[in-house]
Amino acid sequence: MAALLMIPRQRKERIFRGMVSHLNNLTDNEMMIRYRFGRDSIAYICNIVGDKLRRSTAKDTALTVEQQVCIALRCYASGSFLQVIGDTMGYDKATVSRAVNDVTNALLDVKDNFIQWPKDINSKNRMKCGFHRQMNFPNVLGCIDCTHIKIQGPSEDEAAFVNRKGFHSVNMQAVCDYEGTYLICLYPLRLFICLPLLLSPLKFLVSK
Repeated sequence: MAALLMIPRQRKERIFRGMVSHLNNLTDNEMMIRYRFGRDSIAYICNIVGDKLRRSTAKDTALTVEQQVCIALRCYASGSFLQVIGDTMGYDKATVSRAVNDVTNALLDVKDNFIQWPKDINSKNRMKCGFHRQMNFPNVLGCIDCTHIKIQGPSEDEAAFVNRKGFHSVNMQAVCDYEGTYLICLYPLRLFICLPLLLSPLKFLVSK
């Protein structure tokens, strides 16, 4: 009787992904819809974060830099659950989680190469001349605005992340130059502390 109850556990069949880039089957418009970036832009991102994402293994099943970047970009662009991203792209949920985390940290490591407040007088004068040339508005260094970035409701302090429109978000403040390049990006965690966190660093930079 005991032998009849001991049903052998069936292991889930492992699926090994091929190394052929799935981007080859997408048009530029389809890539923009899915990733918010074109082919050349994705290749550029892969190039700047490649050293941080490249796996030190000879296994054929290890994710390539391009695969990790595409997983993260799909998550950023859609805001879907990790399980949904995995089911859509053919990866396990844990794999998606690791890829998003690794790519995010890699991008954060190089952010200062692209997001910079003008530090010298020549850079500041160039900003002012650019705004004056385009808008005939003198002595402007940047344009400032805020937006709500929708997030999944956190398990802790959930109510602190509900905005006035009724959904969970973090408040982002950004300053850009006359060409639309970001100079500052600030992300407070909770909405009710956003004002002092957003204004204090900016006031410090402008005062310098």
